[in-house]
Amino acid sequence: MTITTSTSSTQKALDIFWDNKLLSDETITRPPNVLPKHIYERLIGENKPSSIVSGCSVNVSYDVAVKQCEAKIAAIVAECQRNNTNYSDDEFNLDDMEYCLKSLTITELDTVNGGEHTKLRSSKKSMTTRTVITRTGTIKLTATKVREPACVKRISEIFDAPRFFIGHEAHVQDIRQGSEGDCWFISSLGCLTVDEAFPRLINKLCPKKARNEKIGVYGFVFYRDGEWVSEIVDDKLYLTNPNYDDCNDDRRSVWDRSHGRLDPEASRTDYKKTFQTGSDALFFGSCADPNETWVPLIEKAFAKIHGDYDSINGGWPGEGVEDLTGGVTTEFLTADILDKDSFWTEGLLKVGKEFIFNTGTRDYNHPDPYQLGRQGIEDDHAYSVLRALEYQGNRLCLVKNPWGETEWNGPWSDGSKEWTPEALHALDQKFGNEGIFWMPYEDFLDRYNEIWRTRIFHCDWFNWHVAQHWTTVNVPWSGDYNETPFYFTIPVPTTTVIVLSQLDTRYFGGLTGQYTYYLSFHLHTPGQESHIVRGYSSGDRSATTEIFLEAGTYEVFLQITGYRDDTLPKVEEVVKENWLDRRDKLIQIGLKHDMAYAKGVIQENFPKKDKRISLATPITLTTPSTLTPPSTPLPTPALPIPNDEADMAKDVWNASCVVGLKIYTHETIASIGIGKAVDAVMVNISPDLAKKEQGIHQDEKENFSD
Repeated sequence: MTITTSTSSTQKALDIFWDNKLLSDETITRPPNVLPKHIYERLIGENKPSSIVSGCSVNVSYDVAVKQCEAKIAAIVAECQRNNTNYSDDEFNLDDMEYCLKSLTITELDTVNGGEHTKLRSSKKSMTTRTVITRTGTIKLTATKVREPACVKRISEIFDAPRFFIGHEAHVQDIRQGSEGDCWFISSLGCLTVDEAFPRLINKLCPKKARNEKIGVYGFVFYRDGEWVSEIVDDKLYLTNPNYDDCNDDRRSVWDRSHGRLDPEASRTDYKKTFQTGSDALFFGSCADPNETWVPLIEKAFAKIHGDYDSINGGWPGEGVEDLTGGVTTEFLTADILDKDSFWTEGLLKVGKEFIFNTGTRDYNHPDPYQLGRQGIEDDHAYSVLRALEYQGNRLCLVKNPWGETEWNGPWSDGSKEWTPEALHALDQKFGNEGIFWMPYEDFLDRYNEIWRTRIFHCDWFNWHVAQHWTTVNVPWSGDYNETPFYFTIPVPTTTVIVLSQLDTRYFGGLTGQYTYYLSFHLHTPGQESHIVRGYSSGDRSATTEIFLEAGTYEVFLQITGYRDDTLPKVEEVVKENWLDRRDKLIQIGLKHDMAYAKGVIQENFPKKDKRISLATPITLTTPSTLTPPSTPLPTPALPIPNDEADMAKDVWNASCVVGLKIYTHETIASIGIGKAVDAVMVNISPDLAKKEQGIHQDEKENFSD
């Protein structure tokens, strides 16, 4: 038998194909800058994002965000009082429904039944085969839009006696989901109202000094990409039903016929009282009390900071809790839990103490979702876990449906035979259709497919510290481990939470392009091939693990798997489509995009061979700014490329991902760097850390007492 090397046209074609499609693993492609450089620099001013955060208490970033928020609120209140006006948010004017409801999209011609029509194509992050949890079922992020709100009114026009909090505190029974598909967010919000070791967790989102209900201005803080950020909104909200004069459908006809004997002005007043008054009139989320307002306002601020309401349609509950608390989420598939007893004793029994839990169901693709035989547990839906306890040998979970209705009807459900008078008294149980129900632990694991456990640092706010470092790395087509690891050093033995994250692309929906990334990592002792532990993907943003480590230095090797969906529009296509018709929206989302990617500073001083420059988005590694374009033209090929080869080169694999490693340590501070531990550049711990923290401890204690 003679074996020869193939010289056929097939092999030649394959060689040419791979040469044109794949860049060298040493090539780093800088993510594109959406806005022109001079506009970006003018808008960002002195607020340039940092890629490195030295070891500090987890509360430092929060305190900075709160102080900034309070200062902005004070300035707005003073101006409104001078002008004798309520606050109007020009940056998020709800009357501009296209701006506030819809993410950036492109239009394309599509042919249906031989005719042409225009359809919107979303350019949100591709989920490949994964889906997100929504209210109405499993929806790909390219799902068609739902119906829109009818009108906008201020809180004073909607509520008879509005109050942000009724009774001075939030309660899980207050929360009701609206027409937005954000059960993932609403269920996360519900988890924050049942805390035990960290009371008034909701209050940390909306500091008392960061709102003025008379002026109509409200400030909130959320956690994004390793730091706390603030957002401010006015008191305008969307309503489901239109104004009387604008109602031109059957509702107006029916109303006029049934109220024809009334004085026209009385009929108009009754219409407003019936359709446009109280919490039931709101289109999106609401409070159960007809005069309470904190739920719709937090939801509005969350939508604004992400760009629009469409951006918060669908998601993972664990990521919602992270956004609201700054915690770290680990995802569990119930079918994969090895020791269910340990998961109960070391996990669920600590809900509201060290952890917050969400859970969710999958889409069963049943033709009639109401005939699933799942005893009241909704298909493809997110739930909050409020309590877990043992009563007379029974392991029980208290669960909340964010709809505020539809409950479990199996064992230990409302009215079931298990509820003896003694049990009702012991568990303080009151029956009612509020969407809150008890169920056995065994049924809990059987009915729910995924559980998200979020470690909360607020219970020991000053003793948990975090160090983080962000950079841009190449993502090879093959999905191999990245050659350049992170590393960190801890001075004493401690519990360590390791989080590898990518940017939260929800903040710049429409400008995410065609690539999707999933993260994992291995933790090693330097020089050892076998890993200590692996960090698995938890949702779409992060890979995490929690482990007790001895003092020493450790390396974190990254594995980033990239996918490209060619059916989604490229960033440049979205910019070209929207730069005239939706200029303000493009500037807003483009700035969020460029600021986020600016965190990923490309490292230049690794003791490795020089990296080539990507032909897709050229960079010069010696240039200090990640936003500076190259000063020299690109080299031209020595030989012309045939047309077919040029076509193949158009869509070269040029994936790169901005990732950040965060190391949380208890009662000690880690130092963190990137590269091999023996030669990497270390991120030094701030020498005046103690002084920085000492000055904010008293303020933080005041925040807890609000």
